[in-house]
Amino acid sequence: MDQLLRQLIEEVCEYPQNSSQRRKAMNRLLAELQQLPGLLRSAHPDYLDALNKTWVWVNKSICSNFKLSDPNMSRRLRQWINSYLEWRIKDLNLPSQPPTYSLDALIGGSDTETALLDLLSETSFYTPTRSGLDGYIALLEQENYQNIIQQLEQYVQEDPDGKFRSCHPKNHPECNCQVLTLKVLFKTTPDKFTAIAKEFNINYQTLKSHWERNCRPLLQAIALELGYTRED
Repeated sequence: MDQLLRQLIEEVCEYPQNSSQRRKAMNRLLAELQQLPGLLRSAHPDYLDALNKTWVWVNKSICSNFKLSDPNMSRRLRQWINSYLEWRIKDLNLPSQPPTYSLDALIGGSDTETALLDLLSETSFYTPTRSGLDGYIALLEQENYQNIIQQLEQYVQEDPDGKFRSCHPKNHPECNCQVLTLKVLFKTTPDKFTAIAKEFNINYQTLKSHWERNCRPLLQAIALELGYTRED
């Protein structure tokens, strides 16, 4: 088993962090790690949350913080994983924290209401059952999407290639995709398209059409460049 674990870890670390190849390799490794004897257990009803967060941490840290030199790989892995899992189990008894930033929460007003993830996928976001491998994948995907959304907002703000600023309806350069995206998606209280149309003195349908035909596909393309993958 030690040799198998070493091979699986080496395979995981061959690929970039957000690649589909790495995710598949990580899932194979995870299937083996879940069989390690001596992993900490808890009767707490939310134990799976602690376990799933631990697998997310393993995914992030195993290539940089775990050494493959130990000949007793399974024992060393168990100790390493338990050192983190123990604290996540302790966290279960702490007062509940406010919910984290939700990517599938609806944003915008009545005429802009959408979920951020709807920009990235025509099929929206599917959350598997939160148990075992499915729970790990769900948390990993959620965390990955959150990172991409943050990167996407930064990209739009900086617009290094001018793609968003240069994309606008005819005769309305001030109503470009950069301005629209920041107003509609990345504002604490998102603006409505009706208010934006009035602000820039532009026809509402022209504005909506520009958003759907130009800005939305542009956001999807940049998200793909940042690492978003459409996998079933």
